[in-house]
Amino acid sequence: MEEQLQALARGLEKGKLTVVTGLRRYGKTSLILTYLNEAKLDYVYIDCRLLPEGMVSLDSFLKLLEEELTRKKWARRVLSQVEAIGFSGLEVTLKRKGERTLLNVFRALEGRVLVLDEAQELRRSGYRFDALLAYAYDHLNLKIILSGSKIGLLYRFLRVDDPEAPLYGRAFAEVKLRRLREDEAREFLERGFEQEGVKVPRRKIERAIEKFDGIIGWLTYFGYSTVTGGEDIEAVYDKAAKLALSELEHALKIYGVGEKRYREILKITTLLGEARWSEIKRGIEARHGRIPNNTLSSMLKNLVDSGFLEKDGETYKISDPVLKHGIRKFW
Repeated sequence: MEEQLQALARGLEKGKLTVVTGLRRYGKTSLILTYLNEAKLDYVYIDCRLLPEGMVSLDSFLKLLEEELTRKKWARRVLSQVEAIGFSGLEVTLKRKGERTLLNVFRALEGRVLVLDEAQELRRSGYRFDALLAYAYDHLNLKIILSGSKIGLLYRFLRVDDPEAPLYGRAFAEVKLRRLREDEAREFLERGFEQEGVKVPRRKIERAIEKFDGIIGWLTYFGYSTVTGGEDIEAVYDKAAKLALSELEHALKIYGVGEKRYREILKITTLLGEARWSEIKRGIEARHGRIPNNTLSSMLKNLVDSGFLEKDGETYKISDPVLKHGIRKFW
C-alpha cells in the first residue's frame, strides 16, 4: 500500500484533517498505525467501535480517551500541567468530565496526531463532536485522522457539503483504500507465509485469492488460520462468513421491526448477484406485503452507506464476497 501510505503522509504534512475511507477489512487501521509507528509520531488512537451501544455520551468518549492516554508513556509529561488531570500510579484520570477538560487535553496534545477510527459512530451522540473537530481544526496545532468503513455514514456525520455544518469549507485530504489486485494479493500472502516459515501450496494460495477477492482483512484471516491451525480453506471460508454474518446481524438490530425487510433486501441481492430497484421491490412485496417507494429507497441508501451494499449504476450488489457466502449458506 505504498501509494496510500504516501497519500496519508502528504495529508498529515500539508493539512490538519485527513479522512481514510474503505469498506470493512480493507486495512484502514493497519495503514494508519503502520504509518504513524514507522514515522515515529506521537499519536492518540480512539477506536470509536468501543463506544457503548445507543446514544454516545461525552463521558463515554472521555473514558476511552483516559484509557488511551494511560497507554502512552509520554502522556504524563505533556498532561502534567493540564487542569483536572490526575495520575494514580500509571493511570491517567480526568478528574472532571466535560467539554472544558476535553479541550484542555486537546490543547496539550498540540503537535501530535489524534486518530478517531470508525468516526461515524460519533454521530450517535447528542454532543456535537463535529463542532469540536471544527474548533480543533481552526484553533489548535493538532493533526486529525478520521477513518470510516461505513463511508456514507461517515460523511453524514461530517456534513462537509452542508453550509450549516461546523466542518463546512474546511479543506481535508482523503485516502481511499481499495481491494488488492490479484498480483498484490498473491504477493501479500506469499510474503506473509515466507516470514512465518510456512510452505503453502500455490494452488491453495490461488484458491484463497479467488474466494477472498483481494480484501486484505480476509486474506489476513486466511493466512493466520493457515499458519496457526492448518485448516482447510473451505472451513476458513465458512468461519469468516459466520463472522461477517454476525457483524451484519448486530448492525441490523437497530432497525427493529424493519429488520426483516433489510434481511430480505440482502437475500434478494445475494440470490440475483446484482439486483435492480424494481426487482428488490417485487421480491420484498412477494413475502412481506406492500412497501412504499420512498421507504425502500431509504433502506437501500442505509445499506449502501453502511457498506453492506454497493450501487453500480442501476443495480445493487453485496460488497463483500465472504458476507455474500454467509447469507447464501447460513441465512
